[in-house]
Amino acid sequence: MEFLCLCATELSYKEMAVQMNCSPRTVETYRDALMQKLDVKGRVGLAIYALKAGLMH
Repeated sequence: MEFLCLCATELSYKEMAVQMNCSPRTVETYRDALMQKLDVKGRVGLAIYALKAGLMH
């Protein structure tokens, strides 16, 4: 959930990793898994999903 919300920000994946206390590779793994699970093609798709699901404030 935290990663999905961060996708709708202007943070780079490296900056997300710092904020989430994990490695950039972990962030890439989260991204790849969510993109496959949600059947979206990129970060914009993840951000749109987060917005539609009401995860963003």
